[in-house]
Amino acid sequence: MSPPVSRARAVRGDDHDVVIVGARCAGATLGTLLARRGVRVAVLDRATAIGGTLSSNILQADSLAFLGRLGVLEALRAAGARPMSHVDLRLEDFRCEVPFPRAPGDVGGAACIRREVLDPVLVDAARASGADVRLGTRVTGLVRDGGRIAGVRAVSGGTETVIRARLVVGADGRSSRVAGAAGARMYHVCPGERSYYWTYFEGADLGERPTFVFHRWGDRHMLGGPADSGLYIVGVSPQRHERESFRVGLEGSVHAHALRCAPIAKALAGATRVGRIYGIRSFSGYFREAAGAGWVLLGDAGHFKDPAGGRGIGDAFHQAERLAPAVAAALAGGGDGAGLDRATAGFGRWRDRTYAEYYGLASDLGVAGPIAGVVPRVVRGLHADGRVDGVLDLLSHRASVREVITPARVLGATARAPRGQRSTALRELTQLATTELRRRRAMRTPVHPSGPEPGPTPQQSFEPEPTP
Repeated sequence: MSPPVSRARAVRGDDHDVVIVGARCAGATLGTLLARRGVRVAVLDRATAIGGTLSSNILQADSLAFLGRLGVLEALRAAGARPMSHVDLRLEDFRCEVPFPRAPGDVGGAACIRREVLDPVLVDAARASGADVRLGTRVTGLVRDGGRIAGVRAVSGGTETVIRARLVVGADGRSSRVAGAAGARMYHVCPGERSYYWTYFEGADLGERPTFVFHRWGDRHMLGGPADSGLYIVGVSPQRHERESFRVGLEGSVHAHALRCAPIAKALAGATRVGRIYGIRSFSGYFREAAGAGWVLLGDAGHFKDPAGGRGIGDAFHQAERLAPAVAAALAGGGDGAGLDRATAGFGRWRDRTYAEYYGLASDLGVAGPIAGVVPRVVRGLHADGRVDGVLDLLSHRASVREVITPARVLGATARAPRGQRSTALRELTQLATTELRRRRAMRTPVHPSGPEPGPTPQQSFEPEPTP
């Protein structure tokens, strides 16, 4: 049930320009960017200490570059972060190992930084920038004043407080209490078709060239690579017929699945699993209404897509960097809030427009069964032409899907399909075109679920029984 929306009745005076609910990669980052612009900002989180959370922990090149601009890379390096320079990419029967493309200012092509390492650094940055960070503070409701959201009602140490603000930001994840209390509706809801598990190993062979392994063939999807503190991440997504075996024998299933990927198997020779196995068994992708009078949603609170592309952290950074200057400028302009509402509404339109095609791409990567055969044929052709960087830039949102998977390339790849596969390739082409047209129409006209919205999947961590 959503928390109640309370009428303003101050418990004690406590005013800010902006209150951010959630102090992780979205909320702490926005708090830092706003505080550095002179905005009086409070960042609240119910956790008394910021530790690990459900996340694949993968950061792409654009996210690492952003962390450099934020000024926290040295702290992350000191915590053991190790950027990856190469990618071992497999899509069906096509495989290549190439360097990640690097833009000016890049520090690496990708990295795996666990959230118990990343998030405290981001919280420290928010504090150092002047944000009022309050952990152990649970938001119980929103405050209205004249039809606008005017703050939050929160409890800390048994004391309830009204924290008033001109803008409330929900950066509190998929189960966002801010979204529920504000009445933000979901649209373009897309049920996930796969389940994902990941864990860490110590003593793995990290190799001379830190390499990110991304293999997707048949009904298999696996990733691996060096993580912070000398660890090695392994992520697997079971085939449909394997889901029951994962349920009853998780550790053995994860390990056996990982060993079917040659580069991961090589890395794990002699390695030992450490910590828990994390997983997400069921989920839905969605957009939520991004903003209203006095409120806005950021990160997973407003938009979530299939984890196959590993873009949750990157999207949070991307959105925070876009939202912060717009909010700061609107606040500096004063007024009755209309300018602030225009700024947040504009952010929402930008978000939907920017992420629409990546939302579809994540769903295509996360489909149960094999991906469409035309995709690896297009990627093979790009690699042969020395242009595979465009495919890798898709993962860091530095290239548009329509720029890389162009109609001409799709048609050419279909024509190059082996003679015995032409009819299948033509059917795939028709299906892809139909799906793309449907997605474009859907993004132009939001469709809200007619029944109850799908509930979020809570964090899941699985600790298998010790092996006898």
